[in-house]
Amino acid sequence: MSHETLRHLVIRSSAQWWVASAAVVSLATGVALLLAQVLLHPPAGDLIELGVYLALAGVLAVAGCWAAARWMERRSVLGLRGQAILVALLGSATSIATILILAELMFISGDHDLQVLLAVSTFSAVMSVFLTSWVTSRTLARLFVVTRSIRDLAEGNLEGVTSMRGSDEVAALAEDVNTLARRLAEARAERGALDAERRELTAAISHDLRTPLSTIRAVVDALDDGVVSDAVGMKRYFVTIRRDVDRLNRMIDDLFELAQIDAGALRLQRDRVALREIVGDVVSAMRPRAERAGLTLDLDVTGETRPALLDGDRLERAVSNLLRNALEHTPPGGRVSVSVAESEDHVSLEVADTGEGIEPAVLPHVWTRFYRAERSRMRGDTGSDGAGLGLAITKGIVEAHGGTVGVTSQPDVGTTFTVRIPISE
Repeated sequence: MSHETLRHLVIRSSAQWWVASAAVVSLATGVALLLAQVLLHPPAGDLIELGVYLALAGVLAVAGCWAAARWMERRSVLGLRGQAILVALLGSATSIATILILAELMFISGDHDLQVLLAVSTFSAVMSVFLTSWVTSRTLARLFVVTRSIRDLAEGNLEGVTSMRGSDEVAALAEDVNTLARRLAEARAERGALDAERRELTAAISHDLRTPLSTIRAVVDALDDGVVSDAVGMKRYFVTIRRDVDRLNRMIDDLFELAQIDAGALRLQRDRVALREIVGDVVSAMRPRAERAGLTLDLDVTGETRPALLDGDRLERAVSNLLRNALEHTPPGGRVSVSVAESEDHVSLEVADTGEGIEPAVLPHVWTRFYRAERSRMRGDTGSDGAGLGLAITKGIVEAHGGTVGVTSQPDVGTTFTVRIPISE
């Protein structure tokens, strides 16, 4: 909160204080005059004079309380207990001053009555100070518990405040501190999970970058040593280098894309395009790969799909990731089916395969970056050259379009990925 804002709040609070004080003094004076009229039946002149004196006493009491409060704020010489006692003393002084006013106006008969009233008022003042001190001490003790808990929070102890009885402001403050402790504990746990994920990410990146780099270096060393000199052998080696360079390039692109998604900086270049066109292009590009792997790749478009505001390049990448994943995990002789359909307010895509499937325990983790089920780690069997980022990127791209992506699977039967994207008019 800025100093200027705080100053405005103080001014507004002071204005509210004076308005409330004026209302209280007026009410108290009115009630006192009404009682005097009913009980004593004084002359009109005395009643008016009484009202003036009482109003003056009330104004002086309010002004004295305000001045004392301002002094205490500036000097900071009294704690809450001292401030409460000072207020009690001011209230008692007001009572005594009122009695003296009544005596002056002859509403109190005789010096003896005045002395009795002063003695009783003094007794009331002492009791008021004692009771105020006692109540304040209990409140301060509860506040001390809350203060100690806040200090513990600052030092990293996130246990919070023990249950505090009552429904007053101190109990509400304690509950707020407990809520803060819970949220800080959740943030600490989340930070620990992020740290663990970062360590896993670093290890996974190191592993996935090292493998193609090692292959490239081995091939380059072999060429440098003259292991092969014929054109066919050299071409084979260069094909290996190009393949691993392309793989490294895809991994770097994936990392950059994922960093944008995590930072919320993925900017979509939307254009009006039909999802069936994007999917059709991807299927056509993937069909030769499917044929080389001995797989059947089908595309089914249900009806005409309307163009929607989509980022064609991003969605092409997402569809490619899903289709590449299906091809990599489907054995020869299997089938990968791609279907596009449209409903009233969204367009959907399904990529279904007859591959190895995903175990139920693994299914929730398929969107986790760098996560691979044990079987999919065996790249020699599946031909996978991914870094385990494709599905995480697909999820980020689809959600950036306001859509959802889901997966169902049966081990040794197959897996189906479903994408739903709203149609923006």
